[in-house]
Amino acid sequence: MITVKDMLDYAFEIDLSHLAHSIYWALMTNQITLQDDSEELKGIEFDEAEVQRMMEQNILDIGKVKLFVMDTENDWYVFYLAEHSLDAYRLHEELFRQNQHKITRADRLMINVMTFADTGAEESLYDHKKEVLMYPAYVGHAKAGERTLYRMAGA
Repeated sequence: MITVKDMLDYAFEIDLSHLAHSIYWALMTNQITLQDDSEELKGIEFDEAEVQRMMEQNILDIGKVKLFVMDTENDWYVFYLAEHSLDAYRLHEELFRQNQHKITRADRLMINVMTFADTGAEESLYDHKKEVLMYPAYVGHAKAGERTLYRMAGA
């Protein structure tokens, strides 16, 4: 049995804001408990307006850290985890002494399994994010279309 707690933990783990806030709303209105079977969530009529309000206020602090990708030269991209794109820009300038390039929020890539060339480890960027202690954080460089991250020495 997958419990409501398991589902809530999963929602937090991979930044599923709507699911997490919906479960939280159901818990706060005593419609479920953490020990209940998650199948019981299907029978609840959620107050979508209230869930949306909670999401807008982000009362659960979900998804503050985002993945940003910056294009560089010769079809290489550099990946950063940060709360804001400006933080990623500043870290890039500090690490590589390069002018700012176009930066894109790329949370959709968080689920992809990447290979870290220096260790050979394969993990999703969601899992990698759990290991990072301070943000913004340099994740690595990847060639366009590839799923291998290379970390530059000293970065």
